[in-house]
Amino acid sequence: MISTGRRALRLAAVMLPTLTLTTVLAPSTPASAAGPSCGSRYALRSTHSIYVNSTVRGYLKVYYNSSNGYNCALAIRRGSTSLYSIKLKLCVYNAARTKYGNCKYDGYSKRNHWYSGPLYVYARHRCLYVKASINTNGSNTGEVTGKKVHCG
Repeated sequence: MISTGRRALRLAAVMLPTLTLTTVLAPSTPASAAGPSCGSRYALRSTHSIYVNSTVRGYLKVYYNSSNGYNCALAIRRGSTSLYSIKLKLCVYNAARTKYGNCKYDGYSKRNHWYSGPLYVYARHRCLYVKASINTNGSNTGEVTGKKVHCG
């Protein structure tokens, strides 16, 4: 488009900022590298450390979507060391907060090495029971259990 007249130059001038802007805003890492997520409408409600032999080896994260009443939980390893397995359990308490049910599980039938979840349960005006465990080598396990978590 070098010598086709004034119109070609104007078109090139209009397109150039668009191409530059797209190049600048392009992500530097692939979307899959971002890690597990509950979704953009879920707000973080709590984070709990999972210890194995007095060392934090992962986190249990609980999220809530106020527009639809669903909760989400993720168990995520910390650091780059490989782990044997990560398990996650998410349940809903009854209205009296005396027992829980409607449980969802991840990592119990397979070995998850980096994270478990996301698990979703509807729990508007209810409390959650959450349990996450990390096994580092087949014998050393750490877990965190949250009873009556995020009552909302």
